Amino acid sequence: MGKIRDYFSAIGRSFLIWRTPSPLTDADALAVFCLQRASYVAQTALYGYLRTRAGLQHFNLFTDKKFTAVLKPARTRLVLVCLDDLVVYTAAILPELSAQHRAALAARLFAHGIAALQDEALSQEELRGAQREFEGSSHLIDWAARAASDKGIAAFRKSAEALLELAPIVDSVKKYDDEIVTSSMHFKWHNVRLQLRERLDAHALLASLT
Repeated sequence: MGKIRDYFSAIGRSFLIWRTPSPLTDADALAVFCLQRASYVAQTALYGYLRTRAGLQHFNLFTDKKFTAVLKPARTRLVLVCLDDLVVYTAAILPELSAQHRAALAARLFAHGIAALQDEALSQEELRGAQREFEGSSHLIDWAARAASDKGIAAFRKSAEALLELAPIVDSVKKYDDEIVTSSMHFKWHNVRLQLRERLDAHALLASLT
């Protein structure tokens, strides 16, 4: 009974957080936001795509041990790509930062996600490799282009492409799904961008970095 009470109490707290979100005033809070939203987008997009393609058979898929053994690492890899897109966008929209400081902040946010994803789905070597790859490519980012308000889904194109690549669906089916997947990701990222801009206290966050 106690476990059940704790479970529903946790659910209640999670709804309260979504109803009354606090401002994002420092890098730690921003890192938590980025990982939560990246995980949400990755999981709902991947599972939604699978449900659409599998139809009524998706119930059997999600209980099949062989399929879930493939699905779990695919989900975590998609979380990493979504996190990549989101932390870059987040660092890009902050005002009055040099490219070097944007890259450093994005790397810090990404590293938080890597640390939080220490699970059995991916090896430590793969997670460390993702961190090194992110840090190695961050100096090549066109920050102005990633922040442009008219870019829309283009700023998050990497995660849309990764969804198609990582989803455990046969390639002969995937080739028809680019538009569907892009539209789905566009909708999800649109809501996340709105939440980020509404909650981000840029001045307080920049002050916390000095």
